[in-house]
Amino acid sequence: MLVEVVRHFFEVHRIEPCGVVAAVSGGADSTALLLTLTRLRDDGFRITCAHVNHHLRDVDADNDEAYVRALCTRLKISFSVSDGTLDPADVRRHGIEAAARMVRERCLEAVRRSDGARFIATAHQKNDQAETIVMRLFTGSGIAGLRGIHPLRDDGFIRPLLEVSRSEIESFLRERGIEPRVDRMNSDPRFLRVRVRQALREFDPSVIDSLASVAEQAREQWPLFERAIDAADRDCTEVGAHGTRFHRWPENAWLRQALLHRHIRRLDPHSRDVSAADLRRIASELESLTRLHVTKTLELLREGETIVLQRIPPHQEVEAYELALKLDGEVFIPAVHSVIRLERTPHAPPADSDRTRQLIQLRRGTAPDFVVRNRRPGDRFRPLGFPVEKKLKDFFIDRKIPAAERDLIPLVACGGAIAWIAGVEVSECFKVDGGGDLYLLTLQRT
Repeated sequence: MLVEVVRHFFEVHRIEPCGVVAAVSGGADSTALLLTLTRLRDDGFRITCAHVNHHLRDVDADNDEAYVRALCTRLKISFSVSDGTLDPADVRRHGIEAAARMVRERCLEAVRRSDGARFIATAHQKNDQAETIVMRLFTGSGIAGLRGIHPLRDDGFIRPLLEVSRSEIESFLRERGIEPRVDRMNSDPRFLRVRVRQALREFDPSVIDSLASVAEQAREQWPLFERAIDAADRDCTEVGAHGTRFHRWPENAWLRQALLHRHIRRLDPHSRDVSAADLRRIASELESLTRLHVTKTLELLREGETIVLQRIPPHQEVEAYELALKLDGEVFIPAVHSVIRLERTPHAPPADSDRTRQLIQLRRGTAPDFVVRNRRPGDRFRPLGFPVEKKLKDFFIDRKIPAAERDLIPLVACGGAIAWIAGVEVSECFKVDGGGDLYLLTLQRT
C-alpha cells in the first residue's frame, strides 16, 4: 500500500523520474520511506540515502548510523553520512530541535548538490501533520500556521508519506520483519511535540484524519490570502537581503500582521517563537515603536517614518557613560546612537502613546539636575503605579526586555534617582500629578 501511496504522490505533483535524496535516521518512518522509494527505481528514479549523525545520544547515535548503512548495503543503494554536530551558539539562539533541523537541512542540501539530485524526501507522515496542527493551535500561529507540514516545499523538500498514518507504517514494517531503531528523545516529555503525541494517543484514530484535513483545507484556501499579501508587499515594502523597510502599512489589521510575519520568516526561516498573539501586539504598537526584538534574531526599529525589520547585530559591550543634560538642551550618546532632549513646558501637552516623548514632574523649587547614563550594578527603579522600588534588572526581566538590549537603553536620572527608562517607562516618583514643574524628555535614535 505504501508504495502505491508514494507513486500517487509523485503523479499528483507531476514529478518525473529524477534523483531523490532520502533523509533516513533509522527510525520507523524514515526506514519505511527508504524501502518504498527503493521500489521506485524500477520507474527510473535514482535514490540516494543520506544520514546525518548529530552525536547527541553517544553510542546510540553511532548504532543508528550503522543500522542505516547496513540497510543500504542490503538494498544495494548509495549511502552518504554527514557529521551533524550542533553549533552551541545555534542551540542557545534557537533551541536544540531547531538547531538540529538547521544542521540537518544544510547537510541534506550538500548531499543533493553533490549527487545532482532534484528532491530531498523526508519521512513526515499523517500523525506528524496532526501533531503539528495541535502545536500551532497551542502557540497561536494563525491561518498560515494551520497549513501545517507542506507536501512539497519550494526548496525541493518533499514528504511522500504525508497521507500515511503511523500505524500503517508500523504494520508495513512488521509484515516485512523489519525492526527499526528507536530514538529515546521521541519520548522525552520536555519537548512539546512529545506531550502532544502522548495526548493524541488517547483519542480515536479518526481524530488524526480530522486534524490532518485542517492543514489540507488551509493550504487550499491560502492562495486567496496570499494574493492580498502580495499586493500589500508590493505597495508597502522595500526588500533587501538583510532586512525589510516598511514605508507604510495596510489598513487591514490581519494584513499588517500577515505581511510582518512573511518577512520575519523570510529573514529567519527557522523562527518558531512568534505567535499570532505576538503579531497582534507588535502590529498594535507600530505607531509608537522605536525599537523592539521580535524574535531571538530579529528586531524592528524606527528610522523616521519608516520601520525596518532587520537581523539583530552581535551583542557589543557598551562602556559606562554619564552625560549632563542641560535645560533646553540635548545630549548625543555615541555608544547607543541616540539623542535625548530636555525642555521646560508650562503645561502638559495632549496625551499620546509615543514612548519616545515623556512628560515628567519635579517638585517646585527642585533644580533640574539631570544626567543621562547607562545602567549600573545595583540600580533600582520605581515603576509607574508601584508603591516601592525594585531592582532595575528585575524590571527588565518583567518587561521581557532581552539581556542584549538592556545596555542600549539610556536612563535619565535626576538627583540620583532614575526618572525615565528612555522609551520604556517613567518613574512613579516623577509622574505628573499637578503639583510641580513640568519637563518634556524626548528620545531620538540616530
